Amino acid sequence: MDIPPQIGRFRVTGRVGEGAMGVVLRGRDEALDRDVALKVMRAQSAEDKERFLREARAIARLQHPNIITVYELGEHEGSPFIAMELLEGVDLQRAIEGGMRPNPRATLPIVLQLLAGLGHAHEHGIVHRDVKPSNLFLPRGRPAKIMDFGVARLGGTTSTSGLIVGTPNYMSPEQVTAGAVDGRSDLFSAGLILYELVTGEKAFQGDSVVALMYKIAHEEPDLTLIPRGAKWDRLRAVLTRAFFKDAVRRYPTAGAMS
Repeated sequence: MDIPPQIGRFRVTGRVGEGAMGVVLRGRDEALDRDVALKVMRAQSAEDKERFLREARAIARLQHPNIITVYELGEHEGSPFIAMELLEGVDLQRAIEGGMRPNPRATLPIVLQLLAGLGHAHEHGIVHRDVKPSNLFLPRGRPAKIMDFGVARLGGTTSTSGLIVGTPNYMSPEQVTAGAVDGRSDLFSAGLILYELVTGEKAFQGDSVVALMYKIAHEEPDLTLIPRGAKWDRLRAVLTRAFFKDAVRRYPTAGAMS
């Protein structure tokens, strides 16, 4: 899309990036003297629009240091937009691809911040459903921030029958089988991120999406990749419980997993 000079009351100052749903622009709120990120929807189907608006409403309900802040929801020439906190840094996926090495002392705080944000969302009845490294931003000099609640749902709701929602490598067993999903699904995904940050490997890998989903539903991650020793026993125990196929056996809350 062409970059407009103005979106709502925000002056557009540049482009940040784009994705499947739309484009993210850099904007300026002159009234409050701050820079913002403007996420403008590009897709126009009713389903896409509802997903976009769901993200805005979900995040707007959440005020937490580890969740990106939404300032305003509006519309520009028929396209919805979200004005949100502008973050400088990289997401966790880019950090991993850039050579982040397994280092519990550096990476465990990131996972604890992820769990803190998820706990807040769950307490407000919101399940993220797409917890993955690219949805966790690492701002320079600030705590990690959870992003992209585009597939979030209120707790207790389910997907349309047969609909798979999420990113395959970080899905829970109930997601790959299109079962009912609650906050414990997010905790399974958080465990997958923790495993990857500690071992340098994804917990589940496959030659195809179908093979990958089968492994998530029926196989166990290789915990022998976690170093031996007393100081690692607690971490191994956390992952063992986080990876139970039956959500009832997992940690009941993000706080309990922390």
